[in-house]
Amino acid sequence: MFDTLRPLWPLILRYRWHYVIGSLCIIASQALKLQIPRFFWGTLGELKQAGDLPAAEARELILWASIWILASALLIAPIRTASRILILGSSRRLSADLLADVFERMLALAPSFYTRNPTGQVMSRAINDREYVRSLGGAVFMYMAETGVLYAITVPLMLLIDWQLALMALAPYPIFLVLARRIALRIQTLSRAAQNALGEISEKVDESLSGQMVIKTLNLEDADLERFRLRSEHYRALNLSVTKWRALLISLMMGLALLSTLLVLGVGGSRVVSGDLDFGEFGVLLTYLAWLAVPTRTLGFVISSLRRGTSAFERLREILDHDLELFHTETGTEHEVRGGSLRVQNLSVTFPALVDEPRLAGSEVQDHVGSERDVPRRVLDDVSFEVPAGTTTAIVGHTGSGKSVLARVLARQLEVDPGAVFIDDQDLTEVPLDVLRAQIGYVPQDAFLFSEPLHDNVALGNPDATEAEVLAALEGAQFAEDLDQLPEGLRTLVGERGVNLSGGQRQRTALARVLLLSPRLLILDDTLSAVDTRTSEAILEHLRPFAAERTTILIAHRLSSVAHADQILVLEEGRVVERGNHEELLALDGRYASTWRLQERSAHDAERAARLEAELADLPAPGADPEATS
Repeated sequence: MFDTLRPLWPLILRYRWHYVIGSLCIIASQALKLQIPRFFWGTLGELKQAGDLPAAEARELILWASIWILASALLIAPIRTASRILILGSSRRLSADLLADVFERMLALAPSFYTRNPTGQVMSRAINDREYVRSLGGAVFMYMAETGVLYAITVPLMLLIDWQLALMALAPYPIFLVLARRIALRIQTLSRAAQNALGEISEKVDESLSGQMVIKTLNLEDADLERFRLRSEHYRALNLSVTKWRALLISLMMGLALLSTLLVLGVGGSRVVSGDLDFGEFGVLLTYLAWLAVPTRTLGFVISSLRRGTSAFERLREILDHDLELFHTETGTEHEVRGGSLRVQNLSVTFPALVDEPRLAGSEVQDHVGSERDVPRRVLDDVSFEVPAGTTTAIVGHTGSGKSVLARVLARQLEVDPGAVFIDDQDLTEVPLDVLRAQIGYVPQDAFLFSEPLHDNVALGNPDATEAEVLAALEGAQFAEDLDQLPEGLRTLVGERGVNLSGGQRQRTALARVLLLSPRLLILDDTLSAVDTRTSEAILEHLRPFAAERTTILIAHRLSSVAHADQILVLEEGRVVERGNHEELLALDGRYASTWRLQERSAHDAERAARLEAELADLPAPGADPEATS
């Protein structure tokens, strides 16, 4: 357990003086607290021994004892408060630092991490598990310190008063602590399962909220609610099990305290009656034992919380210790992307089998694991080509041929072996990620927008851009004409993930965002798939002078969108099967030519259908008066 928590020490050491001073306050408050029984029982013992003590002396004795007890209490209050402010306050700072470390790690993780792990599992760790870890540096540390100090001071004092009674009172402790350890291990196992189940609930909520349109369209509300109920019931059952074991542990500690008190009362009481033990010392011993009962009961909470916090930190470490996957080799030289020429040399990309992919606990894929489909998949196989600076290369192919994977490799979103991809004759793996990505404009198939105004979404990579520059980028993406449709123009809130915009508008917003950055390398991964043919042609027309000054990779299914490219690559099953410009590929009469003819025929048929529909719309309705129609 302590090996698991060792990485937490650097965070705790940031506030070591808060913890040190807080611990000293705990020691001082406990030392003062232990003086109160001595004043109280000592005074009673003196009164008992004195017998017929004059009333004035008795009152004076009681008055001084009361003053000392009151003074101790008045000192204990601020010291105890200071210990809590220092320790619990530091635990909140520690929690904030831990969240910052987790978030920083999440930003550095490769995009593939988020495709393998649901958002709910990641959020569950960053929010819920972090709170359990915070308790380790707060309540758990404080209660452990108080209990440890109380035992360290009280037990020797009890032994000095009467070592036989003290040993008798402490005798049951080892047996109870062994049982408590076993129960605590059970609590840790169940807590981890419950935390994974909570991650599954978060995952289900995120999925349901994102898919509300599909759920309502297909009338799946009841089925979706049932899936949520089943996960909630599973989480509830696990939490009830944790609660039962924690209750058993606390009851065990309470039983231990009561058993010790019973033994002392039974044996010590008879010794007081027989005169073998001083009444005042017996009262002090009994008070110390009663005070030990409180932290002993608390010890059950501390042990269970310690195990639960340890389990939560193990889950957080899955993120903190996760391999970054994307890295760059430190060569000690300056890197800069100037021309933007590309060279791909014998590039192969293989996705591992599902069972071999690193995943967070609770994100494991059960379907197909260990089956015939659970095998490594080669998505790119020995791909080689060159893209001179300032030219446009188009990549086409059927769905699943590897086009998007190739785009992600070139955009440095997937890791590749050194010596496979070069930019300006520099190995892609040797160029620092921040330098490389600052010169790459990558627009993926699925355009992601933030719940911010349209202006802020376009200016995301360049917050200092003027409104005129943002408008120019939107004009280049053929979005300017749509601004009149938005209630507040550029200041219209696009909603979560751009829900207030159409698919084509989202794609054009993402394109405008990249155009505003004016990168050296432009990668468009089927960016115009949700845009009609006329708008697509207008965008491409605007992009031609823009692309002439930079290297462009254009991926599309619609071949008319790439016919102008300087070079066209045809991918099939991850391999380049044809290459050349539009005329050369048509002359080759291969896959590209057959697809071109098929799409041209489909476009021609669609045009004829539209023309026929327009003609039919102009005809008079059956039974209508032709003269009236004219």
